[in-house]
Amino acid sequence: MATIAPVECPLCHTELEGGGTLEDHLVDAHTKRRLARFVVAETEALHARDVSE
Repeated sequence: MATIAPVECPLCHTELEGGGTLEDHLVDAHTKRRLARFVVAETEALHARDVSE
């Protein structure tokens, strides 16, 4: 029988259990600033990979 891996927060790497959603966790556990920094870092990483290819 296959098991489903728990969802992990990409910012703090907390595994979400039970009925909680990633969206609820992000809103409740992280500031807007931290979320913005994560989005900026991911976007910059994507651009860096595009240039090097």
